[in-house]
Amino acid sequence: MSVHPAAAAKTLRAAPRLRWSDVGVAAMVAELPTETWTTAAIEDAIRPLYRTLGFKPGWVETVTGIQSRRMWPTGQRFLDGAVQAGARALREAGLTAADVGLVVSCSVYRDRLEPGLACEVAHALGIPGTAGNHDVANACLGFLTGMVQAANMIALGQIDVALVVTAEDARPVLEATLRTLTAPSADIHAFKANLATLTLGSAAAAAVLVRRPAESAGPRLLGGATRSATWHFGLCVGSAEGMQTDSVALLREGVSLARDTWADTQAALGWSASTPGVVALHQVGRAHHEAIVRALDVAPERAPATYPWLGNIGSAAVPVAAALARAEGKAPRGTPIGLLGIGSGLNCLMLGMTA
Repeated sequence: MSVHPAAAAKTLRAAPRLRWSDVGVAAMVAELPTETWTTAAIEDAIRPLYRTLGFKPGWVETVTGIQSRRMWPTGQRFLDGAVQAGARALREAGLTAADVGLVVSCSVYRDRLEPGLACEVAHALGIPGTAGNHDVANACLGFLTGMVQAANMIALGQIDVALVVTAEDARPVLEATLRTLTAPSADIHAFKANLATLTLGSAAAAAVLVRRPAESAGPRLLGGATRSATWHFGLCVGSAEGMQTDSVALLREGVSLARDTWADTQAALGWSASTPGVVALHQVGRAHHEAIVRALDVAPERAPATYPWLGNIGSAAVPVAAALARAEGKAPRGTPIGLLGIGSGLNCLMLGMTA
């Protein structure tokens, strides 16, 4: 039985608010593939369809603002990226595999149904058998969802150290989409439905969360808020064969949901829109990025854009944006950072941390 949004709204007392006082972020890193696919090359591959539709080369790049994206080189599995990110995060945190009490893998892409990807990551890193491991599937919100689960276990005293990883592999779905768009039956409807897929890229990220008493110095996870608009679950549906998206409706409804969640997040953290020195947004493309920045009243210079050269990297987008901002000196120690995720569902999860 489905519930009409208006009826659901009447039963909503308050959005869930998350707060932690003793969870530190010991490391957050980005791992980027070395192979680059330009948008120009992708457009060249579908040139026959462009001619049929009367499009000029450069249309996708002009509309999305995406010039290129990364792909894992042939012979390197996407999970290798997760392992590399995890190993580097542990090194930066000054910890070893033996310290880890939980591994959470949060990738949208997966090359199997079972076992969980976290098993392979934990094995490759030498995580002890006393540590738990599991996967989180929550579209582009997976990494933030994994951080919430890990933070809650730390706050409950169940573990002291958690490793959260993700790795996205856009090559299989992009190759499948190019086959669809180069088929004789390809038309404007197929192009519109698959446009969002042409924005995808590959990347990996990892974060180490630790028990850190409130009086201790160092970066920490503060809390946040979450909201959903599940009546829009059909606006973006993806599989290994492709991703069907109503881009216009997805942008409109995603911005609306983000605005409400951002208000809840500010209330939960005692922030204003100007509090975070860096806002790490989920990255889709130019229209989405600029619309979110305007709707949330965030200063554009505080919301670094990675989409022009990385595209939409799914669950890795927010942690990669945050990690790169820290690595590039845009978030000095103590700077408040907003981790703002929006994903298919529609779901929204926003967290605050300090650098």
